[in-house]
Amino acid sequence: MRRLSITEDHANVPYTAALKPGLDTWTKMADPAFVHEQTELFKATGTGTLVAGIPSVYAFLPFKDFDKDGSIAKLASEISLPKTPAFNLQKEWIRNDKIPFLELISQDRFKPGTLAAPVPGVDYITSFLILLHAFNHGSVHILSKEPDAAPAIEHNYLDNELDMKILIEGYKLMRKIYSSEPLRDLIAEEVSPGPAIQTDEALAEYIKKVLESTCHPIGTASMLPREDQGVVNARLKVYGTKNLRVVRDIFSLTNSLKARGNQVDASIIPINIAAHIQATMYAVAEKAADIIKEDYVHE
Repeated sequence: MRRLSITEDHANVPYTAALKPGLDTWTKMADPAFVHEQTELFKATGTGTLVAGIPSVYAFLPFKDFDKDGSIAKLASEISLPKTPAFNLQKEWIRNDKIPFLELISQDRFKPGTLAAPVPGVDYITSFLILLHAFNHGSVHILSKEPDAAPAIEHNYLDNELDMKILIEGYKLMRKIYSSEPLRDLIAEEVSPGPAIQTDEALAEYIKKVLESTCHPIGTASMLPREDQGVVNARLKVYGTKNLRVVRDIFSLTNSLKARGNQVDASIIPINIAAHIQATMYAVAEKAADIIKEDYVHE
């Protein structure tokens, strides 16, 4: 059956720390009494936790920020990878200080994904390391002619040494951030990976257990030349068809990691971007509408 390439996805791994007492975080929303208190406060004044949104901190790091000695960049120049337009471009991006390879997100709560469990009454902070330009190469195989049948999805995360080394160095940088002032004074203890996990080998085993998709899959119908495994042309038309266009796909994640249900794939993007893809897909959809209207008028 048809094999569709997933050029990339944004995979992530978590870092969680317990906070010292006396800090108000979103964790308190698990307490019914606190929820009632905040609900009444909102009704009376329109203020409080319910209007606070999600307090998050984002950082986007180029290669030089975590590869201080250049050893990972050297590995990237030597490692054998599939010769695809995406990988060739990503190798060039390693030397570009304006293109991030790691994203750090921090939120004031205990987030699922770690191997630990939250302790009632304890406030937490969780950060995620998100690999923005991975060097793995996944696939989607259509197994049936039935349109609603789930395909076989293989992300092939960590199928190369390069991605693992980036995440290991990311954890080291995260620990440095958490052990530096002023954040250090707020931390009671590291929960995950945990103080027992220190060596590169131990971090690698931990990463294999907790790595998950950020649900940013792309590339099953890439806008590339046909000889480069492209599926659609610059007008979004599928090669070999007269009037079939693709902007994005919806497919089942039943066979993918721990996820269940349907996932939207940003199909036509051939190489992942150093950002969350939702806003980009809004723009792609707007452009697709313009293209369809233009072609309709001309036809």
